[in-house]
Amino acid sequence: MWYEHLLSLITIYLAVAVAAGVHVLLYVRNSRAAFGWLGLIIVFPIAGAVLYALFGINRVRRKALRVSREARTEPGKEALTPNFSDGAVRSQPGFKVTGMDLTGGNGVTTYYNGEEAFPPMLRAIETASREVLLSSYIFDNDATGRRFVEQLAAARDRGCRVCVLIDDVGIRYSFPTIIRELEKHALPYRRFMPLRLLPPSFSINLRTHRKVLVTDRRVCFAGGMNIGDRQLLHGPSPHRASDLHFRFEGPLTAECVRLFADDWKFSRGEPLDAWQEDCPEGGTAYTRLVSDGPDDTLDSLMLVIMGVISSAQRRVWIMTPYFLPERQLLGCLQAAALSGVDVRVMIPEKNNWSLVQWALQHNMAELLGAGVQILRRPPPFAHSKCMLIDDDYALVGSSNLDPRSLRLNFELGIEVFDEELNRELGKHFSEIAAACSPFTPEGLRGRGTLTRLRDAASALFSPYL
Repeated sequence: MWYEHLLSLITIYLAVAVAAGVHVLLYVRNSRAAFGWLGLIIVFPIAGAVLYALFGINRVRRKALRVSREARTEPGKEALTPNFSDGAVRSQPGFKVTGMDLTGGNGVTTYYNGEEAFPPMLRAIETASREVLLSSYIFDNDATGRRFVEQLAAARDRGCRVCVLIDDVGIRYSFPTIIRELEKHALPYRRFMPLRLLPPSFSINLRTHRKVLVTDRRVCFAGGMNIGDRQLLHGPSPHRASDLHFRFEGPLTAECVRLFADDWKFSRGEPLDAWQEDCPEGGTAYTRLVSDGPDDTLDSLMLVIMGVISSAQRRVWIMTPYFLPERQLLGCLQAAALSGVDVRVMIPEKNNWSLVQWALQHNMAELLGAGVQILRRPPPFAHSKCMLIDDDYALVGSSNLDPRSLRLNFELGIEVFDEELNRELGKHFSEIAAACSPFTPEGLRGRGTLTRLRDAASALFSPYL
């Protein structure tokens, strides 16, 4: 009878909703995100459960810290600390989170925008004799992207082992994708968590945002730059962005190789060859790699960031394109400012994602009220990411200060204890700050009711932006 079919349908609806709701309660650690998913599932049982299955479930099951834990220092051993006045205090969060000592003997070079970064990266590929490892989020099929492919192919033809790891969502920023060029040159590549129907894989929310290039296990490039014309400040792309990238020479490269090897293996790439040689020292900086992602390393960068902010005595200067701090990080910034620390956050004047622009304005008053300075950097879009603490510490890498970076993406952070790098980046920050306009309490209060409602509604989606 019809009512039996209706009863069966209701039973299926309830079973799906209950199963999805139980999974949310057991596995979603962010209470606001959990509450949002539960509300969606209750109102729309089937649609909500399907959306949760596509975007809310962490399907990553791997041991990303395996290598690091094998190299973990012995119980009771103190972390290696640089010879700076506050270095011992500031090195502890990274040590306790990762279990890894700082590595000394690293040289660090800063590059501003693609005009400075791409030529040395291409030269490093051109001069490689044994191996080239490249991982990128966006790898555009444009003049810059094809130039990299040509150099990678030339390195392969010289006898180098070449491994290219690209994010399956990031490559779709250009069409046709760079896959066509990689296959045309028969280059070995893997797509990170590819989207497919059979076998089903719909983890569109979990992406690798890491940007790493390692040549011959001696030189490593890492930071915020993708590969494409978009990173050329004076290039042809309509999506031009200013950015920071870094060259590391020294023992840090071994940590970057281990991280790439894990990502490569996870993406079903053949294991990398074992090398016996140690990388020689290339400078005086102490560094530590902090891997972060929705696996065993979840919250690693968040904990390190909160730890070093809490240790600050004089300044906390931050550059980030996407600034949607969760409550605990927001509280750390407020506490630092209230204790007299010079806290400044530099963000783009106009964000390339309107929802992010609106959402960040909603909670801005809390930070301004505590004395945090929010500086708006004029166009072009600023994609730079770095954090400076006092006079000796810098955190650089691929991560933004938003829930997507700190909870959903696979990211890479590099702690650098080096007064010279801190001084250089501090000068860069100060020069740009002179051209910035500040957010002010008066400006926020001057928004109309509809604008405030729009900003508040956008902030509800901040865990998913």
